[in-house]
Amino acid sequence: MDAMSQSVETIMSSRPVTMGGSISFNDNLEFLPDSSSNYYYVAGSLSTKFFGVVDVPVSFTYSDNAFTKNMALPFNRFSLNPSYKAYTVYIGFNSMTFSKYTMNGHDYFGGGFAYLGDGAWNVETFFGRLRKAVYPDSTASQAGYARIGGGLKVGYSSEKYQISVNAIKIGDREKSVDFTGFEDQYVFPKDNTAASVSFDIKPVNCIDFTGEYAVSFMRELPGTIVETPKSDAVIYHAFEFGVAYTSSVGSVGVSYDRLPPGYETLGGYYFSEDEEQISLNLSTDISGKVQLGGDFGYRHDNVDNQQITTNKSFAYSLNVNANPMERLALSASVNNDQSYANLKDNLEQLTQMSEFEDLDTNEYSRLSLSVNVSANYTTKQSEIISNNFYSSFSYNTTSDEQRYDTTSANSKIYNLNFGSNTSFLIPKISLGLNVGLSKTDSYSQKYKMLTLTSSLTKSFDFGLSLSGAYTYAGTEADTLRSGVTNLRATASYALFKKHNLGLSFCYIHNPMSVAMEDRYTLSFNYSYGFTIIGDKKKEDKE
Repeated sequence: MDAMSQSVETIMSSRPVTMGGSISFNDNLEFLPDSSSNYYYVAGSLSTKFFGVVDVPVSFTYSDNAFTKNMALPFNRFSLNPSYKAYTVYIGFNSMTFSKYTMNGHDYFGGGFAYLGDGAWNVETFFGRLRKAVYPDSTASQAGYARIGGGLKVGYSSEKYQISVNAIKIGDREKSVDFTGFEDQYVFPKDNTAASVSFDIKPVNCIDFTGEYAVSFMRELPGTIVETPKSDAVIYHAFEFGVAYTSSVGSVGVSYDRLPPGYETLGGYYFSEDEEQISLNLSTDISGKVQLGGDFGYRHDNVDNQQITTNKSFAYSLNVNANPMERLALSASVNNDQSYANLKDNLEQLTQMSEFEDLDTNEYSRLSLSVNVSANYTTKQSEIISNNFYSSFSYNTTSDEQRYDTTSANSKIYNLNFGSNTSFLIPKISLGLNVGLSKTDSYSQKYKMLTLTSSLTKSFDFGLSLSGAYTYAGTEADTLRSGVTNLRATASYALFKKHNLGLSFCYIHNPMSVAMEDRYTLSFNYSYGFTIIGDKKKEDKE
């Protein structure tokens, strides 16, 4: 049956319109020693389908929290993304990825279009605002201009090869922010044009050639206060090439990457730079029980020979996953290559009351060495009870990165966790115990923490679920010793399978924070999943 016949059959057997979605409301009341605050947020989605082939989903989030109104990347957002077969239109807040060298997952507010079909051609394009203006008197984020741009990606694929070309044009609007009176916070507006071409060629089934070449033209524009930019326009060239061979035993590949000093585009949040590397990639599967993988490479900086010294290193990434027994799972990885992660230390996570805290700091850490080991063993699994023990260890060396500002802040983080989870399936009770040890050495502080956590969850057949968790963390920061207590309790109730009510309480006692030693948060949430017009096929089955 061809695609046209399938479409006609779908249209004839479907209702002209189906519509359904969900909406949720969350209200938070926070009490501090000398003040209190209240905010709420609402999230919702609505999916409308016409004749079973045209889908029009709508989603939104909204909060009255004043903090969210002064963000370069707002929390309050909506998106409307109608689609028909391989065609999709993007309206509102979305994100798009063309290449790791150009448009790389950056959020934008505007419009876009994509055709990603089974045929030879595919097209993606967007235009919109990547950042809204943030004025220098704002306390929520670093001041910055409104940033507007667009881009286009076109690809062609066949059985033996794929090729794609993309380009972006993004710039700051220098008149969108007035720095008068805040000259010490002044930043130059930027303008960027970037493009890349990539290919994937398979002359035979077992051999694969890949590569990409990118160019980025970056310049600073004359400003409203300082008319002469502090630097000239810069052109960056970056490229990577690789070849891989795959067989029944595994795969092996060789790749070469080159990134010049200072490489960046306005279509991404972070880019590695000043690095040249040649790598060997290996992977294999042993009897379906052990999977091994590794990347080994030689890299160095000072790519353009502009520095006095050159740092050279042997880069590697190793990972292994094993299931030596039916109930035992093991994994380990070591990586000294550079990558980015949004890390928070254990103390920060323990003392965070809600998801709005530190929302616009966008702290990313560049991992230069990461070690992770974990084990999970299931001791019992039956219709009455299940129990498992787990443990994990991680070690990371990092350099903290801000999304729009970079500061050197090397740190070392050690984490060790072990515990157990037990579920009694008939009375529907779950117990959890966890012990955590962590140590952090950073540029500004050194601290250690021992964490003890216990949790209990009870579910009832009539839709009620109760849970509680108690955590005590003994901390030692430099010469100060203290204990942080975190108490959380939650009740949720499902009504008629569509309504969900929830009430949660959180108490944090943190003597290390004099201004907020005791903090209480009470949250209420309600969600409702609804169907306005049902699916004809589902109704026929019922």
